[in-house]
Amino acid sequence: MKKQFLITQPPITEKYSFLVDDINQLGNWGMTTDIDKIEYNRNLLGDDFEIDIKIKTLFTKKGITFVVPIGRFITIVKIRADEEEGSMTFFDFDIGYSRGAMEVILEEAGYSVSIIEEWLKCYDLMHSKFSSEHDNVVLFKPDEAGPL
Repeated sequence: MKKQFLITQPPITEKYSFLVDDINQLGNWGMTTDIDKIEYNRNLLGDDFEIDIKIKTLFTKKGITFVVPIGRFITIVKIRADEEEGSMTFFDFDIGYSRGAMEVILEEAGYSVSIIEEWLKCYDLMHSKFSSEHDNVVLFKPDEAGPL
């Protein structure tokens, strides 16, 4: 049975809440493999994002992996071609590690060279262009809310 989440979003709240399964204490890293949470997060990103994913998955038998900046987070999204499995991993661009250290972390996590390069491009761009108005996302682990 598909889980439904009712999480208050702007304009009622200050920031968009993206759902995760795991989050660190600082809230600057989070991850989900729950397909219902991934779908919820995809819906927050809008129709254009959803259409882009649908088109990309039509041209693959295995799935897609891509990098997308979301607020202050650089997010790696993996979606299997049938969209039954996937993951979203959120890294705060200012997580406190150097560019080189993040490259090693991503490599050890098993990401391809092209995904790491894409991630590092976002990292460099966000370090040079990020402003407080872009800080509009928070990660949320909905344990206490639970599925409805």
